[in-house]
Amino acid sequence: MWELRLLVTILFFGLNAPYIGFAQGKTPFFKNKDVICFLGDSITHGGQYHEFLQLFYATRYPELKLSFHNCGVSGDNSTGMIERFEEDVIKHNPTHVFVMTGMNDVNRALYFEGTVSDSILTQRANALATYKQNTTLLAEKIFENNAKPIFLTPSIYDQYSKIEKENNLGCNDALIECSNHLKKLGVKYGALVIDLNTHMRKLMEHELKKDSLFTIIGKDRVHPSTTGHFIMFDKIISTLESESLISKIGIDLNNPQCSVSSENVTLHNIYFSDTLISFQANENSLPYPVDDSLNKALSLTSFRDIYKRQLLQVDGLKDGMYSLFITNALIGRFSSQELSTGINLAKKTNTPQYKQAQEIKWLCSAYRQTQYRLRAVAFIRHSYLNDYTGPEDISPKQQHLAKKLESIADKPYYNYIKRSINDYFETLPKVDSLLKRKRELSEQIHLFNNPKKQEWILIKK
Repeated sequence: MWELRLLVTILFFGLNAPYIGFAQGKTPFFKNKDVICFLGDSITHGGQYHEFLQLFYATRYPELKLSFHNCGVSGDNSTGMIERFEEDVIKHNPTHVFVMTGMNDVNRALYFEGTVSDSILTQRANALATYKQNTTLLAEKIFENNAKPIFLTPSIYDQYSKIEKENNLGCNDALIECSNHLKKLGVKYGALVIDLNTHMRKLMEHELKKDSLFTIIGKDRVHPSTTGHFIMFDKIISTLESESLISKIGIDLNNPQCSVSSENVTLHNIYFSDTLISFQANENSLPYPVDDSLNKALSLTSFRDIYKRQLLQVDGLKDGMYSLFITNALIGRFSSQELSTGINLAKKTNTPQYKQAQEIKWLCSAYRQTQYRLRAVAFIRHSYLNDYTGPEDISPKQQHLAKKLESIADKPYYNYIKRSINDYFETLPKVDSLLKRKRELSEQIHLFNNPKKQEWILIKK
């Protein structure tokens, strides 16, 4: 390996001028210093789709310094979102607000198999009317505060799979009606609407033909699994951003001058010989890192083909096997035929670029987890202390919440609320330190996501 380091030292001093490749062809949807809020219910409160989105922008457009804020509250609906809008959303001074609500607005208990009374039909209609009125008001509030709304149609209620869980049949039909309203709202206000429900429903219908137990939702038919959240993210990002490369480097040795082409990367100190190619590369993006938990999601989407391409193509090499090193790390051995066809380095988890991206992934995950802890305070404050008028002391709040718990002792969600109240009191004295941690993680993401200059060597072995 010392010989390789010596070779790198010799080659990269005083050779060729920089070769500047084309940058990404499309301006990203968000601009530098944009502030993005995600207003929603439990699917946002504890969900991952916004983490996947943050990771995409941190790796694909590292030059953008964006702020992401989880404003989800478990069990919330559009009425609650209006009530907490000033305190929970506008305090961030957002430029964009993603809004996803509906799952709790339609009142799932009103949907079931069997005969439906006129009273139930009236309640269903009233719930939908309230939803339409409230989402219209939310759109107006967002615009009034100089932000842009991005409406996400509700993720699906899984009334389709034959999993062993009571089925509120017809609930997703109500969510489809919610979706249709949002589309009309988008036209009226010139707001972007991303149709998650239709996308998820069509995918489910396709897969259920092969497996009647297939689902991208959890066992409760309500909350998307990790696979479901990635599918939601994939629909969002494919709406916001066009197809793009991480980078592309093309080298053609078939003519004496040796032509070089590149996209989204700048090349320096290019060197050619019969058995060796070397250069320095400044890529503008990092590969999007994934782990095994996303294998199913990736198989159900075209994300890999559209966004996970870091291409190296070398034509005109002598027949044989070639070793690729990036900054002294052996990435792999490839035949001249494979290199002529082109290899996708985004599939390789051992590149320095991928390892850097994995660090960003960890930071984004820690950022989401920190926000989740903070949302425990917001959840109890807005859902169970919203009628509290006593002093700001712990003891009276504990008494107030104890009475709330007694009133839901027979409800299936009792244990969840009890845990959430415990989390509230545990988190309350840590709010300032958690907010500091959130700011630090955001700064670290933007500090460490700048792609590093890498030294590439392709050598015949």
